[in-house]
Amino acid sequence: MQKKVTVQVLGRQKYPEGQEDQQELSVSGTYYERKGVFYVVYKEPENTSGFEGVTTFLTLKKGSVTLNRKGAINSVQEFRVGFRNRCSYSTCYGKMWLSVLPQYVECDLTAQGGRISLEYDLFVDDNFVSHNLLLVTIKEDNPQ
Repeated sequence: MQKKVTVQVLGRQKYPEGQEDQQELSVSGTYYERKGVFYVVYKEPENTSGFEGVTTFLTLKKGSVTLNRKGAINSVQEFRVGFRNRCSYSTCYGKMWLSVLPQYVECDLTAQGGRISLEYDLFVDDNFVSHNLLLVTIKEDNPQ
């Protein structure tokens, strides 16, 4: 059964030259579990530059997180420790190749929600871009 949830995303990037960025996002979404696999689906908010009209799908299995974006941006990234995932990142401006190399992937989920923690290096066209931390918190909405 699908549940209405609040999805909170905290992302941090550290670039080779020392600069750091941080983004925070809180959106409504849906959350469900089937055969031991958890799924989170949410639409990116209109005020997120470049992500308008994008739906994000997270698929969470033991030791693996798959992030799939569809709409104005299309990509599928898989996060597994020690596995470098290369994917096409398509936008209306063109396509580029992204790779993620995770050092840490943890999912602490129950039927009511939980947390996803990722730490990974990001590469564009095989060139190192940033070291990233991503924390996703899923909280079941209280019935009104």
